[in-house]
Amino acid sequence: MPSRPGQSTTLLDELLAGHDPVAVEAAIARLAIIGRPALRQVLQRLAETDATHQPRLLRVLERIGDPGTLGVIRPLLTHAEPDVAVAAVDAMGALLDARDTAVAAAALDALTGTLLDTTRDDAVRLRAFEAIGNAGDRSETYDVDVLEPLRAQLRRDESAALRGAVSMPGPPPVAADTPSGEQLLEVAANGDLPAQPEVLRQTIAAHGADAPLTVLHKVIERVRAREAAVPADEADAWRVVRATTHLALAMRGSRLAVYDLRESVEALGSQTPVGMLSALQQIGDASVLDAVADAWAGSSNAWFRGQLVTIFRAIVAREKITKRHATMKKLATRQPDAFAALWG
Repeated sequence: MPSRPGQSTTLLDELLAGHDPVAVEAAIARLAIIGRPALRQVLQRLAETDATHQPRLLRVLERIGDPGTLGVIRPLLTHAEPDVAVAAVDAMGALLDARDTAVAAAALDALTGTLLDTTRDDAVRLRAFEAIGNAGDRSETYDVDVLEPLRAQLRRDESAALRGAVSMPGPPPVAADTPSGEQLLEVAANGDLPAQPEVLRQTIAAHGADAPLTVLHKVIERVRAREAAVPADEADAWRVVRATTHLALAMRGSRLAVYDLRESVEALGSQTPVGMLSALQQIGDASVLDAVADAWAGSSNAWFRGQLVTIFRAIVAREKITKRHATMKKLATRQPDAFAALWG
């Protein structure tokens, strides 16, 4: 599809300045359709912009899947900001299917290194595991030669999240007349949730990276309503589904449901699922900082407090919030002890 002169520039401006998730998604899709003619400008913007906007540009590279971007994506796998690193993993994962076997092999090496690097954030490593696993789904030889040795090593990993991902059973065989993952998410978004929460959790884990953001947002609302309507022992499983959906949104840089993360931390305290805490760290903004401070002040759980400190400081750094910010002034007055601990 030929592009008009200046079209890529206009779309990139919309992409980087946009606050409407639908408009951002549209800009990404249109840049992907333009494809290689847009690459030079995308790469230039990627080099010039900060970590707040780099994930959006990396999603464009993921959609285009040009082998020549491997050298640009690889350094971002080790980016200090998890949301940038996760987006880089997704972009690198798109190169696993490159026709050039040398590029595909280099992409696999890069993702394997990320997966096995125990110093990296769990969210980044899990995404690398998912990317490699998705490639394995397309090749039995790949599964035996690549994935099995990795699974064996990860079963001894120091991260409980990685060990859990390896031991997690795969999805059941799909019958010919079984709805697709995308269809299942649409159905759930419309309020018809499956009887077993694990079915929906696996569907989100497999298809959340490509599902419309508005669908994932509706799923969160539907699952939250189900949590409130079932006994406590059943609510825990549905809460895990909600956390998985939040991660799917966060890994795509979406703040559509940040209000729900805020309310969850306020209501659940130290019982907040790890997935929600990870999502809050990746996409939280100034509006959640007072809830983080209140949760810190209201808990005596050292691990949970440590997570809140990490979340608070990640948001402050990403959003470039100073002590002169209105929220900071309010917190320093209302929660001086929490503010002192969180600010550091």
